[in-house]
Amino acid sequence: MKEKALWLVNRFFAWALVPVMAVNFLSGYASVHPRLFGWLIAKPQAFRLHLAVQPLTFALILYHVIFHVRRTLMRRKAGGPLLDAAAVLCWAAGSGLAFWLARLG
Repeated sequence: MKEKALWLVNRFFAWALVPVMAVNFLSGYASVHPRLFGWLIAKPQAFRLHLAVQPLTFALILYHVIFHVRRTLMRRKAGGPLLDAAAVLCWAAGSGLAFWLARLG
């Protein structure tokens, strides 16, 4: 049951990553190239949006990476409860650090 739930969470996060990455790229390009994307969003607003989306992007990508590293280690018989605890701790610490840094500005 745990594996199936992790697969469902991974699939949900992977699909959530699609619009988040689209907003991330568009806001990044709009803040760097305002002549091309000025009609879409103004440069200051694009920069603020880009900074707001960064922690969420990092958290989703980090979960995606840790999930696949965990799966590979489980396949090689190197898994167990310690690996699961380390994976949860790494994801929580990395995501928390990203949101904390974003809060600092």
